[in-house]
Amino acid sequence: MPLREPLKWTGGIRESASGLIVELRTDEGLVGIGEAPGPTLPAIQAIIDREFAQFLVDEDPLRTEWLVHRLEEYSRNWAGVAAYAIAGVEMALLDLKGKAFGVPVAELLGGYSREQVPVIGYLFIDEPEANAQKAADFVAAGHTELKLKVGRDLGQDYDSIAAIRDRVGSDVKLRIDANMNWSVPAAIKWIRALEGFDLQFVEQPVPDFDLAGLAQVRRSVSVPIAADESCTSVRSALELIKADACDVFVVYPSEAGGLTRALQIAALATAAGKWCAIGSWAELGVATTANAHLAAAAASSFPFANDTHYPLQLHDVLTDAVEIRNGCITVSHDPGLGVALDAASMATLSALELRESPFYDDIQGDAPSVGQIL
Repeated sequence: MPLREPLKWTGGIRESASGLIVELRTDEGLVGIGEAPGPTLPAIQAIIDREFAQFLVDEDPLRTEWLVHRLEEYSRNWAGVAAYAIAGVEMALLDLKGKAFGVPVAELLGGYSREQVPVIGYLFIDEPEANAQKAADFVAAGHTELKLKVGRDLGQDYDSIAAIRDRVGSDVKLRIDANMNWSVPAAIKWIRALEGFDLQFVEQPVPDFDLAGLAQVRRSVSVPIAADESCTSVRSALELIKADACDVFVVYPSEAGGLTRALQIAALATAAGKWCAIGSWAELGVATTANAHLAAAAASSFPFANDTHYPLQLHDVLTDAVEIRNGCITVSHDPGLGVALDAASMATLSALELRESPFYDDIQGDAPSVGQIL
């Protein structure tokens, strides 16, 4: 999926969004649609086609938890990458179940807590005035929360945040994301330098494996800290709670192994006095819609605007694009996810030759690394 412009962050420059579409067809004619976004789509596709199909073909598609459990147990030794594949399958199973029962996925996840799900205005590393203008455009379109990628240059980050605040004022919420780029001392230094801008929270300032370091940063600054790359599963959420390492869980249904597991992470967060926001792999319309169903059903756990790259993508695979109005996605009451695939768009987009990797610039020297002393 081509993006409107290259998106620069600490780990590289992203030029496209990509997702693997999953369809489950029944002998009664119902079709469940899912999407498996993630970092390595050829591997995810091979897992679904060559490993998981044997557990799905000729089975009862309404036994969602049983089927997911079988896939989890089978892939336990390679659970990290398998979770993305399971998420796509589970999404299709829930879409299919919703169609079979005539109810939306949000009802299967507990029922509607709200129908309007807010999403962020997403900003990447750019010149300060350019980001200030993009921020103003998002606010004019009705967004009340913004997210800015940071971490390569403190001076540029400071100037960008200052320019954004000067343009949109202090009522708009602003969070920043360093994507693991800082060491503990660098994170404390940079966050303290930026505290005066009333940041909503800082995402993953230090490497994902360093929960003690994340906790140390949290104790050393006044800005709330969010775990992003450290929060990938129910078990990782438990470890974050034990370490008291963060205030916010950034939850990816794709990394968690599906919408149900993401909902379980949200329940843990609520029990521990934490909050959640949905993270984004640059999902296409199917997973963007599914994430909105999750946030609609668990509004008390997801009080923040959720991540999405959707406004930055040029096209989609759906017959009707996801509509973002006044900074929100309205979750429909149609059965399942309430989406349909456009065959022509699927054929055209699957044939595009685009760089899919979201990591690393076109560099010739040393590759960037996480946890730098800057």
